[in-house]
Amino acid sequence: MSDDRPTPDVPDLDHTRYLRAALDLAREGQAAGSAPVGAVLVNHDGQIIARGRNRVGEAQTTQHVGDASVAHAEMDLYFQAGRLQDPHTLTLYTSLEPCLMCGGASALLGVGRIVWATDDPWGGSGRLIRWADHPALQDTRVMPTPDPDLEHEGATLFAPEAKRAFPEEGWALWRQRYPQETAVVDAQTSRAP
Repeated sequence: MSDDRPTPDVPDLDHTRYLRAALDLAREGQAAGSAPVGAVLVNHDGQIIARGRNRVGEAQTTQHVGDASVAHAEMDLYFQAGRLQDPHTLTLYTSLEPCLMCGGASALLGVGRIVWATDDPWGGSGRLIRWADHPALQDTRVMPTPDPDLEHEGATLFAPEAKRAFPEEGWALWRQRYPQETAVVDAQTSRAP
């Protein structure tokens, strides 16, 4: 831990409840034409204090970041939350492992813990640098995929986006990590006209 930041002070929480909320937001993003990724920020008392979802395919508004490649769920959430009070007591729950930008932003803001439902073997920070080795994340507790059912749900939801958006190398990593969920997408796309 660095000397200038408080030690994370995050309570035990019902991770499933908040990951479900993030997955619900991911479905909202998908329905709006954006990638299916959602996130919630939870305070020390277990209250959701901000919600975000991917808005890359949507117009920017005064309430939401959008219409940009950086309009990820976590960035939307932080844009809405504004200046964070006692960030070391907050937990970010997200449906998909944060990318380097969103993981880095969380660490730079001093968020105490990050929990995600589904690994992202191509776009997640962990592919580029192990979370524990990232200098900015030394003050952030990282907790991947604590619930296998929610991991499966998130992978099933995001797999079509991974097939569409990632290069073949990325899709191969998704197929390796989530063979069951990606097989469904491969079967659907092979039947498409």
